[in-house]
Amino acid sequence: MKRTLNNLFALILGSTLVLSCSNSDDNDSNNSPLLGTWRVLEVLVSDQTLTQRSPSDETISMTMESGGTFSGSTSVNSFSGRYEVNQSTLTMLEFTTTEVADTPFAGVFYEAISEAIVPNSTQAQFGFSFDSQNLILVFGNSGQIVLEPQ
Repeated sequence: MKRTLNNLFALILGSTLVLSCSNSDDNDSNNSPLLGTWRVLEVLVSDQTLTQRSPSDETISMTMESGGTFSGSTSVNSFSGRYEVNQSTLTMLEFTTTEVADTPFAGVFYEAISEAIVPNSTQAQFGFSFDSQNLILVFGNSGQIVLEPQ
């Protein structure tokens, strides 16, 4: 079933997207507080009571670049895409990833990204805030990803 979910995730997000661009002044990806490299500390998928914490020997990192692009990696896969920021909302316009069997923690990370997909679209959307220096991405029904700056 996990493989089916990963394949479904890859099918939905791995396809090439044709998206309209926004020239809105609200899109402040170039001056976003999200810029930089972040390490995933923990993931809580919606409606679950157990938070998955990053094992000490595993790193999932993501770099948010100016111009609205991001890239990152798990222990065995790499991912990248485009994003935009509008006030306290992060929208992943595109998300592509390699598709090698990954660790359980990376599987939970990918499940969270998949769960953040807006219904009837291919875009993943998160609310975001900061707790101290950590970035908190919220999605779905009480799901969250906690990242620390690198």
